[in-house]
Amino acid sequence: MITGPPVRQDILEHNRPAIPEHLVGRLWTPSVGIRLQKEISNDEHDPEAPRTPVKDEAVVGISTTVITPLPDEIVERISQLQLREEQPPIKLPKEEFPKPAAPPADNSNKTLLLLSPLSQMHVFSRKWVPKRYLASIVERPQRLNSSAVGIGAAITLAGAEEYLLESSVATVDLEECPHVMKVHGKRWPSRLKSLCRSAPNKLNENKLEVPEGWNSGDIYLSEGTVSALEGVVAAVETAVDRVFDDTYGSVRRCFVSIRPPGHHSHPCTPSGFCLINNVHVGIQYAAAKYGMTHAIILDFDLHHGDGSQDICWKLSGLEEHNDEFYTDEENSQQEGEPVPPTNSAGPKIGYFSLHDINSFPTEVGYATAEQIKNASTCVIAHDLCIWNVHMEPYSTPEEFDELYANRYSELFERAKQFLRAAQSRAPIFDGKKDFKAGIFLSAGFDGSEFEDKGMQRHGVHVPTSFYSRFTRDSVTLANAFCDGRVISLLEGGYSDAAIASGVMSHLLGLQGQEWSDEYATSAVVRQLEKGCKPRWSAPKTAQANDNWIVEAIKLGRSFRPAGSSVPSSPPSSTTSTPNNQQISSVISGTPAGRMVLRDRKSTPVYSHTQRAPGTTSKSSSPLVRRKPPRDGPTTIDQQEQTPAIPKHRIMQKEDGSWTIVEQMNNLNI
Repeated sequence: MITGPPVRQDILEHNRPAIPEHLVGRLWTPSVGIRLQKEISNDEHDPEAPRTPVKDEAVVGISTTVITPLPDEIVERISQLQLREEQPPIKLPKEEFPKPAAPPADNSNKTLLLLSPLSQMHVFSRKWVPKRYLASIVERPQRLNSSAVGIGAAITLAGAEEYLLESSVATVDLEECPHVMKVHGKRWPSRLKSLCRSAPNKLNENKLEVPEGWNSGDIYLSEGTVSALEGVVAAVETAVDRVFDDTYGSVRRCFVSIRPPGHHSHPCTPSGFCLINNVHVGIQYAAAKYGMTHAIILDFDLHHGDGSQDICWKLSGLEEHNDEFYTDEENSQQEGEPVPPTNSAGPKIGYFSLHDINSFPTEVGYATAEQIKNASTCVIAHDLCIWNVHMEPYSTPEEFDELYANRYSELFERAKQFLRAAQSRAPIFDGKKDFKAGIFLSAGFDGSEFEDKGMQRHGVHVPTSFYSRFTRDSVTLANAFCDGRVISLLEGGYSDAAIASGVMSHLLGLQGQEWSDEYATSAVVRQLEKGCKPRWSAPKTAQANDNWIVEAIKLGRSFRPAGSSVPSSPPSSTTSTPNNQQISSVISGTPAGRMVLRDRKSTPVYSHTQRAPGTTSKSSSPLVRRKPPRDGPTTIDQQEQTPAIPKHRIMQKEDGSWTIVEQMNNLNI
């Protein structure tokens, strides 16, 4: 019997990543506390074998059950008792139950790769939008597949002995989670869950599921969004536990493959695909449970993490926030005064970002003076450090090397300055300094040279080797000040090529592996990109199958969540499309003049305030195509960017609990 919330019951076995046979026994999974052995793997498929759950699963902190056969003598005793008319309760000695094997003594030289199958529950569900619009949704579940291929490539190149693999299927209630409330206040989690619960009915009525004023071009909600977010928070907690708690074999580095991203999320304002600020939630959890006193956020996403920086200011206690923590709309819907988060006794946080100053949220032609100032702030004082460096174009590898050495590496120098000062001022208790720090990476790969041109419409990017180099420097910083503790959370990256190649480079850097440009030539990345597609098949020739890229793709695809291999498509031609009268009540959350992260020239943007061309009646549909005020790149390829909606979706039962159902109405699967 599998314990846990209903969502976890139904998806646990479906979403556990398959471990290839040649890795069985080599990749240790702390979530179940045992080494995977062929005997156990084979027994799991034997329906005749008697089974019982492991007793010590609560020690691990994740509701996961390991199924193993009962000892023969126990089976014999049960058989004898079944012959009696009255069967007394069976009391088995505790020592007769199989126990998980002890974790390895030392895993400090390995990197933990943490998967989050629940992340795929967050899906774009406006089935009534045109196919062209659907094709422009780049923050999609398929991103997890691309990340998995990148993971497979890194393991293939570095060796399975360099990494540990774990799949997190736990959930955390957002409304009851103290570190979520520490970051987002007490009301935002409840409001977010309420909006997600009401989303299905609004979507069925062909209405937008997000409130007016939100950027509906970037932000969407669905019935599975809460499960995805609660799974993300649990995965972040698991990463912190593994890195900060030596019970798990002294793991010091962890990469967490999660979505949706979080660094644009403000305390109570979603933005740029982000609903919860994942990295800040992890920092508060590490501080509360493990006494972390200082944290460094190194953000190398193409876009400025305005939400992460904003939260740093809010939690510093240096500015008066009061009602500004909440919008007027949110305050009007709540009783009493808002209670904003505070960090008077929390960790001191430094935020360091490398980004494109001309991209969202400081998009040329849309950014405000305040946004530009925020994305350019450099200050180190009052136990707070915020340092922003802008990306610059380059023409040759030599130019980029010079740029990295003279400009980008400044982030590490300032982080050292911040940590060195904090270390020197730390109070001494019982002869030991009260200083415990951690490095948190906001790992965005949308700055990659292989990202779609629509996302990089301003022409600045980094070579794939950058991710390995920047990550190695991050590990060096962690070894000097943080006992080697590094937690990396997936942020941006929206093309299969950018994510797969970027994750590969990043993971090699976490292990200190030497980088070779041969790992990410255009030809190699094209093959990896093909391996991310739903219908990829291995080459038929033996020579092609000997290629390391093919092995990497096979391995990576085996790590994908169940259902992710099922391709999705926009509503079919047989699906009824709402007419103007049916969708007359739909409003847009993207006011004129506001930039959305995924802006495309040929993607229609719907406005609430305009009528369709050629119409004169006020009763006509308010949905019209509004031409963007500036030129931009053409739309991305439709088939490659169609979001991969998972096969398993959730439904709320009458008792308020959630269950998994296979319900793909109006979709061609």
